[in-house]
Amino acid sequence: MSFTDSSAGRVAVKVLGAPLRVLDDLGQQAAFYGSSIGWTYKAVGRYKKEQVRLIAEVGMSNGALAVIGGSSVISLFITLFAGVTGGVQTFDALKNLSLEALGGFASALLNPRLLVPIVCGAALAATVGSGFTAQLGAMRVSEEIDALEVIGVRSLPYLVTTRLVAGMITIIPIFAMSMVGAWVGWKTTQVDFFGLSEGTYNHYMDTFMQWSDILFSFAQAIGIAVVVILIHTYYGYTASGGPAGVGQAVGKAVRTSLIAVLGVELCISMALYANSDVFRISG
Repeated sequence: MSFTDSSAGRVAVKVLGAPLRVLDDLGQQAAFYGSSIGWTYKAVGRYKKEQVRLIAEVGMSNGALAVIGGSSVISLFITLFAGVTGGVQTFDALKNLSLEALGGFASALLNPRLLVPIVCGAALAATVGSGFTAQLGAMRVSEEIDALEVIGVRSLPYLVTTRLVAGMITIIPIFAMSMVGAWVGWKTTQVDFFGLSEGTYNHYMDTFMQWSDILFSFAQAIGIAVVVILIHTYYGYTASGGPAGVGQAVGKAVRTSLIAVLGVELCISMALYANSDVFRISG
């Protein structure tokens, strides 16, 4: 009996082969992401009807979600409550230093740079991304994707790239609604609940709010949206194992995308704000 046939040999092969399997999976994902982005010209030029349908689906969702306004309104409510939470915490922290008047400054700094991109990315993964994974996974296990290939339709640009383009277009209203929700929640908490002067809040908000921060925040949202959609479409496109496998793919995609949101946010923030000097506070 050879070493690889023994129990110890099988364990050793499994342990030593794990890094190679990880590298192989990362290589497959990189090839998938590159191909998906590379087919953009074909998806936009050839599949116009499907593109319009997906934009409407991503923006307004289906069924009960469409009644309340779709992903944009859902993102607004999520960031609204995130803004309320941020307003409560920052007011309490500033009050301990007798600096509660700087509530508007905290909103101008934290909302566009940190809170909105992260929360918007998490909302995108939970709503749009998980839907993409479930849709593509169901098509894969029911052999609909194979059927498209058989009739001469390239499944990658038709199913994946069109969803990527739809996400890039609909991230504009989703991001705008998220920013509004965060600002409203933050201000309502500090002005209406804690009694901070509205004039003081608006003064510091207007003084330290920079248009460059809003543009940079939008760039962060776009980068996060691209990563989230690519991850979710990959796990849906490569799903296997029947309905149970589709559920597992959705779970893996959500976990991976949430980790990726924080990683992308960190990298883009360091690139944009590492040498930032948009405000100075001196005694």
